[in-house]
Amino acid sequence: RASCCACACVRACCAASMTTRAMGVVQRTTTRTRCSSSTSSAWTAPASTASSFLASRERRRRRGVTRVVRVDAREDEQYSMTTSSSSSVAVDGGLSRRWVVTSGAALAATLTTRARDARADTIATNSAAREFKQTFPTLFRPFIGQGTKVTVKRELVPDKLWAMEQNIELGPLETTIRCVVARLDDGSLWVHAPLAPTREFFEMVESCASVSSPSAVKYVVVPTYALEHKIFTKDALKRWSDASLYAAPGQFSFPFSDIRDDVVFGKNVDYVLEGNDLDPRAKVVPWTNEIAFETLEAGTFDVGRKSQTIYETAFFHKATKTLIVTDAVARVPLEPPAANSVDKLLVVSQRSTADPIPEDTPEARQIGFEKTALLVNYFFPEHEELDPANPGTVVWTEGWHNNFKALAGRLIVPPVVRTLLYAQNPPRVRAWVDAVSSRWDFTSIVPAHWEAPIASSPEDFRRAFRFLEDPSLDAFPENDLARGLAPIAKLVIK
Repeated sequence: RASCCACACVRACCAASMTTRAMGVVQRTTTRTRCSSSTSSAWTAPASTASSFLASRERRRRRGVTRVVRVDAREDEQYSMTTSSSSSVAVDGGLSRRWVVTSGAALAATLTTRARDARADTIATNSAAREFKQTFPTLFRPFIGQGTKVTVKRELVPDKLWAMEQNIELGPLETTIRCVVARLDDGSLWVHAPLAPTREFFEMVESCASVSSPSAVKYVVVPTYALEHKIFTKDALKRWSDASLYAAPGQFSFPFSDIRDDVVFGKNVDYVLEGNDLDPRAKVVPWTNEIAFETLEAGTFDVGRKSQTIYETAFFHKATKTLIVTDAVARVPLEPPAANSVDKLLVVSQRSTADPIPEDTPEARQIGFEKTALLVNYFFPEHEELDPANPGTVVWTEGWHNNFKALAGRLIVPPVVRTLLYAQNPPRVRAWVDAVSSRWDFTSIVPAHWEAPIASSPEDFRRAFRFLEDPSLDAFPENDLARGLAPIAKLVIK
């Protein structure tokens, strides 16, 4: 904005200068017409003209008007005006070009300084708005205690559906995590999987309402067991204290089990999303005429010596024909998201951890993102190796780019979910896929990670689960799974 103002100022200065020059030309032309009999190219003002000009200047001085324009005789070798006191002539009633240029420069400098100060204030304000406190430990930064998060708000469907996005970080690895906000017909808000409780996040969510206010949020949804999608629910309900809470079944805590909901979430769950919205019990859920749901009962793990079944609830926003899921499907983008840290991408882009950090280039960013995607999805991907010649050094061998291409740019069930969860009970997962794809005629999918929205049909969704019939279909590279996910799967799948 300051730059625009400065440019406007410069344009105004130029216009004033051109006007001044034009005034000088007009006066020269008029004066020469009056004295056309002169044969000399250097013309001297008659005494009466000079006296009249000096008298006029004295009157202006007494009135406090001091702005005059000097037309330098050197501008036009065919024209010179002289007086006894000056080698240049003042043109009555104009603005000095020197004054215009000097004032313009001073104004531009002032605007630049003010803009710099305003930017500093904005940065400080944004920094405070992005702070939060994490009260329960996780694997992700800040693990516990004070942290900061940038939130990006994206409108998915005008006046209907929005995505709030932050990054979750583990060392140099970053990936998107997403909260979906729907505005219901009565103007209230339905919030799916709240994110880190910064003031920026809360205000962005509330701005989706017809009237921005904490009271606009009426429903908060916990769609799965996964910690990163529910850990901030308690903070959200402190802010949105009038909201009702809806949660997928099978919520658990670790290392202490059987902790009451009011301790975990700050209040009791108003409704557990078992089965689907066709269940007669679901009639008490006030938003099911606009948002339907189907809950998947997936795999089972031993958590703290107790068998724990994993659930995820999918939602269908009828007005926008949007399927909202958490971890069931995803599409890894082919290029780095704008929100990813450049510094972290460059660190991951190294061929060897012994190498210096490469220069910032589009190619280095792309390499860093592709390796990040492999690490996040496989934990220990095929081409990340220990250097036998340098203990403690990790190197990337050739072939990782092909493995990235096999992973990205298509709708998939993420490797972790497919290998550790859905492989445990394929018939149960298949029944859920059939229900989702037959009940709802969605045209887009919004997952909690990676890209969104994804233009997809029920057939596309069903195709992503073909591996349930034949594990060899759409298989991920075997060696990408071998060192990380496959050994874990052997331990957990019963």
